[in-house]
Amino acid sequence: RQPLARSTNTDDNAAKLWFSIIVLATGEIYGGFMTFAPEWLSGNTSLSTGNWMYLWLYLVFFNGIWVVVPGWCLWVAWGEVKRAFAKRGESEKLGGKKTR
Repeated sequence: RQPLARSTNTDDNAAKLWFSIIVLATGEIYGGFMTFAPEWLSGNTSLSTGNWMYLWLYLVFFNGIWVVVPGWCLWVAWGEVKRAFAKRGESEKLGGKKTR
């Protein structure tokens, strides 16, 4: 049987990890928006979109990765956080006491 303090430490580390992922992924999506939104709003004056490779490969595909991966991380993190709150709610209902 595993000691309670050890499993609590693992749970705390996992909670910190998912919180960090949420912060970093949100910052990445926000940073991408702040990089490209002003350029798109001003009419793409500095972006070379005349060549298909610059537009679809460099701009859309490679920058899309920086939106898809953090978006996926946010999706997974949301599920983990939701599961953790549900687990804590169940333990409080069953045990009548709060867990750390």
